[in-house]
Amino acid sequence: MSSLLQNYESECQVAINQAKVLLSNASSDAGVLQSGGSSEILAQIEQYYEESLDLIDQMEIELNNTGSSLDSKARASYKAKIRDYRKQCQNDIKTPLKKLIADNDRAQLLQGHTFENDEQRQQLLSNHAILQRSGDKLTDATRLASETENVGAQIMMDLRSQRETLENARQTLFHADSYVDKSISTLKTMSRRLIANKFISYAIIAVLILLILLVIFSKFK
Repeated sequence: MSSLLQNYESECQVAINQAKVLLSNASSDAGVLQSGGSSEILAQIEQYYEESLDLIDQMEIELNNTGSSLDSKARASYKAKIRDYRKQCQNDIKTPLKKLIADNDRAQLLQGHTFENDEQRQQLLSNHAILQRSGDKLTDATRLASETENVGAQIMMDLRSQRETLENARQTLFHADSYVDKSISTLKTMSRRLIANKFISYAIIAVLILLILLVIFSKFK
C-alpha cells in the first residue's frame, strides 16, 4: 500500500476535522457573527476546505498511479473513502460555510446603515443575495476549471506513458523482425546446402554404381 496515499488521507482527515470544529465554533458564537468579527474564522474554514479538496484530488491521482499494486478490495475501499470525503466536504463544510458567509456579509452590509423603510432594506439584501449567488457560481466555475485542468494533466501523463509503452513495443517488434529475417536467411542457406549435399550424394552413388558395373563388365569380358 502506498505510504503517500496514506499520508494524503491522514492530512485530509485533519483538514476536514479542523474545518468542522471552526464551523461549529462560528455557528455557536452568534455575537462574533453579528459584530462582523468572523471573517478571519470563515477564511480559515475556506482554506481548510480548499486544502481538503486538493488532498482528495491527490489521493485520487495517487490511487490511479499505484492502483495496480493494490488488491481489488483495497482499491474499492479507497474509492469509497474518496467519495465519502467529497461528500463530507460538500455537506458538512461547503453548505454551512456558504450560509455563514451569507450571514456574515449580511451583518456587515446592514451594520451602520439606516433605512427609511423595510422595502429599502429588503432591496439591498436582495441585490446582495444576487451578487452572492453570482460569486458562488464564479467560484464553482473556477473550481471546475481547476479540476478539469488536473484531469487533463493526468490524461496527458497517461497518454505519455502509453506512448512510451507503444514505442518500447515497436522497438521490440523491430528487433523481433530483424531476428526473423536472420532466421529466414539462415534457413535458406541451410536449405541450399542441403540440396547441394543431396546432389553430391546422388553423384557419389552414381559413380559407385558405374564403377560396380565396370568391374562386373570386366569380369565377364
